[in-house]
Amino acid sequence: LALRPDGTVVCWGDNDYGQAPPAGVDGDFVAIAAGLYHSLALRPDGTVVCWGDNDYGQAPPAGVDGDFVAIAAGSSHSLALRRDGNIACWGDNAHGQAPPDGVE
Repeated sequence: LALRPDGTVVCWGDNDYGQAPPAGVDGDFVAIAAGLYHSLALRPDGTVVCWGDNDYGQAPPAGVDGDFVAIAAGSSHSLALRRDGNIACWGDNAHGQAPPDGVE
């Protein structure tokens, strides 16, 4: 994945799970993150857009609402830093990597 200056996302590589659509992803994004089989993008309004594999809830098709300022993606989990400094987590938590209540 790569973020263009106009806020769109360019994708290439393995797309077996829809994580890297060859046509890219249109939008006005300020940050991106790539997991093993899912991808995330942060909008200027602080919401997160998700695409790709969602077997563990790591990429909900409806996205994630919140006042986020940064995002990260693990193999099957996702994280987002809230403006207040707390961290939201979703997806696979088999090893404690994505506590559903987040991290303060």
